[in-house]
Amino acid sequence: MEYTSEYLLQTFSIHSSNSNFGLIGFCWEVWAITKACVMLECNEKHGNNGKNNKHNFSFWNIRCGVGFHPSLKLEDVAFNRNQVEMAKLAAGYVPLLYLVAGNDAENIKPSEGEIAKVISDSGNIHCEGQETNREQLPRCAEFPDMMHRWVSRGNTSLGEVKKGAEDALMMAVEFF
Repeated sequence: MEYTSEYLLQTFSIHSSNSNFGLIGFCWEVWAITKACVMLECNEKHGNNGKNNKHNFSFWNIRCGVGFHPSLKLEDVAFNRNQVEMAKLAAGYVPLLYLVAGNDAENIKPSEGEIAKVISDSGNIHCEGQETNREQLPRCAEFPDMMHRWVSRGNTSLGEVKKGAEDALMMAVEFF
């Protein structure tokens, strides 16, 4: 994450603080998006002014995050931290849309997943007092017939994979 955040800071520091950003990623990149949203939440919560902090994202106006076939288990496996808690912190700060394949982890599937629940519940925070379309609500949406990587590496010569990828991309556009 250190290299990722340094790259992002260098790349986007040329933009004014009035710029709005949406983050989008695939698989492990969704972990990085979720982690960046947690860093935003921590910067704001603790009044970080950016001094001596190379991970200060507080000058960005990140408006949402979208993840295709997300994998957050890196938080547990590599860092021995709780991926559900990470998602809960991120979802409390930035509206998230995770588009999940049928063979992705159970904890991000809308039917029973803990991560799916915290993201869905965050809609109460982000949408309070606003008129919001269903397409703009934070949530996890499952594509049960698709396999992990169907959007970025799926065999789009197969009609159902092509349609699944196009539908997922359209959902992302509508969410932004």
